[in-house]
Amino acid sequence: MITRPLDLESRLSPPPRDLDFFAWVNVVVIALFFVLLGSRFVLAPGVAIGVGDGGGIEPPSAGPSTTTPGPASMVVSVRRDNVILFEGGVYSLADLRKQMGDYTKNHSGAVLLVRADRQVSVQALLDLCEAAKSVGFANVLLAGESPAAENSPIR
Repeated sequence: MITRPLDLESRLSPPPRDLDFFAWVNVVVIALFFVLLGSRFVLAPGVAIGVGDGGGIEPPSAGPSTTTPGPASMVVSVRRDNVILFEGGVYSLADLRKQMGDYTKNHSGAVLLVRADRQVSVQALLDLCEAAKSVGFANVLLAGESPAAENSPIR
């Protein structure tokens, strides 16, 4: 090669063997993002609720599947007592029960996220949670919006 007659390779400095300061800062920032995005708040954007045998809401049992619920598998929005929005359609509870049953046949350990409006009664939420429990959902998460978000002009 052209560098051999002039012996230029001997005058080159060896590449550094350690990482510089900015490389370590990048590693720490990436690790921080993994920790934050893997937290329970990001994976489960709702409050876990359990449905007791008597039909009432109770805290979920302290089992390994309920202490750290995974990401929501199925998301439904409840606007009024008999108006349930799911995948672009409006369902009643009986129709949604069939959809949930079909979903849980293919996905064991699924988690249901219920986005409830202020017009929804507690009895309607209990009925939906009981239906989810009966078709085989492992966990039910309840999410709501703050009053400031509901009054904002941008939706």
